[in-house]
Amino acid sequence: MLNKTSFTGAIATALALAGTPAQAAEPNWYPSKYGAGDEIGAANLLTPDVVLQALQLVKTGKVYSLGVPIDKNLPAFRHRSFHLYTVQPGEAGGTSKAQNKFTFNDEVVNGWTGVGTQLNGIGHIGIDYTYYNGNKAKDFVTIEGVTKLGIEKVPPLVTRGVVLDMVEHYGKPIVPADTEFTVADIQAVLKKEGVTLRKGMLFSSTQGGWT
Repeated sequence: MLNKTSFTGAIATALALAGTPAQAAEPNWYPSKYGAGDEIGAANLLTPDVVLQALQLVKTGKVYSLGVPIDKNLPAFRHRSFHLYTVQPGEAGGTSKAQNKFTFNDEVVNGWTGVGTQLNGIGHIGIDYTYYNGNKAKDFVTIEGVTKLGIEKVPPLVTRGVVLDMVEHYGKPIVPADTEFTVADIQAVLKKEGVTLRKGMLFSSTQGGWT
């Protein structure tokens, strides 16, 4: 299966690396506290109680789209690209063979799934070919997809989301590339915005991706 997928709602883009080898500085970052066979990491924190708490935050029902349209001009990380082609199979040059002159347009995509807003699975990032819960690349990564830690393992994500305005924090129209958001930076913005983080929630930052 895939280790990532394009996603139109940025709120869901969060969980990717939560609970994964970010703890690599510690010698014993696996097996996971959720069990040696666990494949969803911090998604275990998204309990029914957390879902209910999130739903109680809804006041007006207004929806905000955080997705970014994906096309060939979308800036992408390093080697990644996205190209879509409209084709009319068997109809080149107006040669439809259907008796009723039926015609149609179809699309072919040649691209990387890791462009635009997206959800990364836990199988995306590792340390020295060791991935979440101690899984070795040689044991689950194949040319046709991953056999563990795939994106299909991620459960529905319904929880409280918080967006932090890091652009305003740094006082620049665009946060410079390679800027590191430190714990102190995040705590400062949380304090200024009057926001408290809770277990089982997702948060993002303007111009900075998800963490």
